Amino acid sequence: MSVRKMHEIWIEQYDAAQDIKLRYGLKAAFDYLVAEKLLNFANVAAQHPEFARELPRFVSEVRLMFTPQEIRTHIVRIECEQHENNAPAMEDDDLIAKVRLQPQSGLGSSPPSKNY
Repeated sequence: MSVRKMHEIWIEQYDAAQDIKLRYGLKAAFDYLVAEKLLNFANVAAQHPEFARELPRFVSEVRLMFTPQEIRTHIVRIECEQHENNAPAMEDDDLIAKVRLQPQSGLGSSPPSKNY
C-alpha cells in the first residue's frame, strides 16, 4: 500500500468492524474498532499530519456505528478492565479484612445516637 493510502486504512477497519458486530456482537466490534484500531490511529496521527487529517472522519464514523450510551458503557468497561489488570491480586484474608472495615449501613446497623 502506498504511503498516500496508508492513512485511509481506517475505512477497511471500519468495514471489518461492521462484520464483527454482526457476527460476534457489539463488545467485540467496539474492542476491535475503538480500543485497538482508533487508539492506534490516534497515536500515529500525533506524528503524521496525513493521519491527523483523517482522524475526525474516523471518529465520525465510529459515532455512527455506536450510540453515545454504547460508547460511554464500553469506555467505562475498558477502564475497569485496565484497572483490574493493573491492581495487585488481593489475598482472601485481605479481602475479608477490607470488607469488615467498611462501615455498615441499612439493616443491622445501630440507629444514630441522639445528643440532647
